[in-house]
Amino acid sequence: MNRLLQPLGEVRTAPGAIALRGVPVLPDPSNEDCAAEVPEELHSFSEEGPFKNCTICEKDLEHLGLYEVQKVYRDKEVIFETAICQACGEDLSKEMSRESLEAMKGFMLCNFKPTEEPDHCHFCGFPRALFENFTIIGACRELSLLLPMIIMCEKCSEDLQGQLSRKTRDVQGDFIRDHFPGVPADLDLSPAVGTLF
Repeated sequence: MNRLLQPLGEVRTAPGAIALRGVPVLPDPSNEDCAAEVPEELHSFSEEGPFKNCTICEKDLEHLGLYEVQKVYRDKEVIFETAICQACGEDLSKEMSRESLEAMKGFMLCNFKPTEEPDHCHFCGFPRALFENFTIIGACRELSLLLPMIIMCEKCSEDLQGQLSRKTRDVQGDFIRDHFPGVPADLDLSPAVGTLF
């Protein structure tokens, strides 16, 4: 059996921690004491401040609970940004193939290298100062960041995208065409919008 497609699981350890395969890696997002203010890096470039609305349903994020922010940089400039509430992210995930969802989860479990500071790619460990193309992802609630930001370099993004099915890549392309006219539909979304958290 492919190592990336093995059954996956999450277990809780001490209060305030999440463990993958029994190893504590991140604070528990349900623990309000762990939340920090959303950093400027996760603010909307176009809105010049924190994201206010879900990209899909356009509802006010302050009243929707959890949401995911994703920003894609090319040559260290933002070329794509989105904030998606948990409900819309779950709906989007339902359109993706089961194989792709398992591949994404497997990629995260097998490659994720947790760190509080976003100064390296969280998957290969390559220093952020040495790459210009990357994605920043954050799990938020209202104006709080619940987990440390995740950085994924372009190479790791391409590696992950290479594991996704045609169906999932089509769903991503449709999402971009529907919500971001003018952005190339084949833009890599790392790992995939609405599926990380």
